Amino acid sequence: MKNDLFREISHTADLAYEIVAKDLTELLNAIVRIIIENSDFSEGYNGNASKSLSHLFKECSKKDNKDLQNVIKKCYNISDANKEGFIDDLFDAVNDIISTVDRGYLPVKVENQCVYFTKRRVALRIKALTYHGLQVEFGEKITLRVVFDV
Repeated sequence: MKNDLFREISHTADLAYEIVAKDLTELLNAIVRIIIENSDFSEGYNGNASKSLSHLFKECSKKDNKDLQNVIKKCYNISDANKEGFIDDLFDAVNDIISTVDRGYLPVKVENQCVYFTKRRVALRIKALTYHGLQVEFGEKITLRVVFDV
C-alpha cells in the first residue's frame, strides 16, 4: 500500500573521529572535548573547550562557591589488558559520560580515569557512542576510532 504522507530518505546521522593519545587520561580528555564541542550552552563557555573546562573547574573548586556542592566525580575502570575488554569498558564509560551530560552535568576535568562534572544545562548533539567503527590500536600511543550517533 502506497503512503503519500511519508517516505524513507537516506541521511548521515553520525560523527566519526580518530583520537591519538599518549595515555588513557589524554584519551578521556579528548572524548570530553568532543562532547563539549558538540554541545550548545551559553553560560561559562566561550568557544574554547580547553580554557572553558579549566575555568569552570577553578570556579567550581573555590571554597566559597555555592556550585561546589554541585560538582560530582565519576570514576571508570577501563582495563587495557586486551582490546576487547578495553573497547567494552570504554564504550560503557563514554556512554555514561554522555548520559550524565544529558542529565544536566557538564564535564569540567579529567584525572586518571575519573571525570568531574558540574551542574550546567547543556543541549548535547551526540546521542551515544556506537560499536560501529569502534577500533583501538595500542602502540607507543593509543589510536582510537569512534563513531557517535547524533
